[in-house]
Amino acid sequence: MTIHLKDLDIRSATREERDWTAELMAGSEPWITLGTTVEQCLRVCRDPEYLIFVGHHDGIPIGSIILHPRGLAGSPYIKSVAVAETQRSNGVGTQLIAFAENHFRNNSKHIFLCVSSFNRRAQAFYDRLGYTRVGEFNDYIKEGASEILFHKPLR
Repeated sequence: MTIHLKDLDIRSATREERDWTAELMAGSEPWITLGTTVEQCLRVCRDPEYLIFVGHHDGIPIGSIILHPRGLAGSPYIKSVAVAETQRSNGVGTQLIAFAENHFRNNSKHIFLCVSSFNRRAQAFYDRLGYTRVGEFNDYIKEGASEILFHKPLR
């Protein structure tokens, strides 16, 4: 079942939803392969520098996006997108990305994100959404893997 934007209520995460986001991240790829712990995810999710938005369907959180408003050269950076396993491939991630782009569109010309080299599904996803590969950081988080920097103009 595809969830339509009008059915997805995206709003700022509560403290409890920030912790839920950390648990969701730590139990999902690519964070499992990267060896990211729940404690590391909690540190990010509890950091007030990050904006965290949660998508709800019928009042239930089903996905989240973590944003840093000035993460790369003063431009917004998408730190993470996570969707509950039962809701993947239903358009939730696409809606969260569109929300982030619209959130920053009036004040930023660009938005960035990184994708692990082994995460081919995510690379294809961002390609479809109009993101372009602009750089690569070899052995950045995990030895033998790289982080691929993606960019999208917002205007």
